[in-house]
Amino acid sequence: MKVLVAMRNILFSHALCTVLRLEANDYQAQTCHRHEAHDYFEPDVILVDHECLQHNGLESWPEAKILLIDTGLQEEEIIHLMRLHKLYGVLSRDSDLQQLKKAIAVINGGQIWINNERMKILIHGMDNPRPATPVDKLTAKESQIVELVVEGMKNREIASRLFLSEQTIKSHLGRIFRKLQVRNRSQLVSMIFKNRPSLDYYEIQRPIPD
Repeated sequence: MKVLVAMRNILFSHALCTVLRLEANDYQAQTCHRHEAHDYFEPDVILVDHECLQHNGLESWPEAKILLIDTGLQEEEIIHLMRLHKLYGVLSRDSDLQQLKKAIAVINGGQIWINNERMKILIHGMDNPRPATPVDKLTAKESQIVELVVEGMKNREIASRLFLSEQTIKSHLGRIFRKLQVRNRSQLVSMIFKNRPSLDYYEIQRPIPD
């Protein structure tokens, strides 16, 4: 079984790959660093944290089943990510190696790895769902692009990250601006922080390009 580990913490990613390789001969584990593309590696299962889930271009492997490693997200955020990215499961950060192996085996077999409470929420909805916001109109790809704009990336950097052309990014941004009724990137970022406070953990390291 081929397992791709796509997590922001590179040291943890390598350690997890090593453990999987040593645990059983049937695991072929590979890391996916932030700026690397592994066209030669076709994973069956992808282990991912929420940051790499948003930014790492995982659509390059549409047949792979994605298992989210929960690093301390709010319940509402987890449910949102499961719906947005069609995840096959969520594994608690407190899980041990045996639980990880079982989760990988379960989702590789086409089943869902999720606890009962989250399953109830997915089926029946949350007891107190948050009000809909304009951001909810965005597609998964548009949401990825918005996240990268929030980080301060320019169009060519976003294009490189998502393996798309710069013109495609410009077209996506045009649709995003129209959907959210904003005129520029600064207004876009302001709206994102207003409507999605869960994004406040992102660190904007560079000025927002006009």
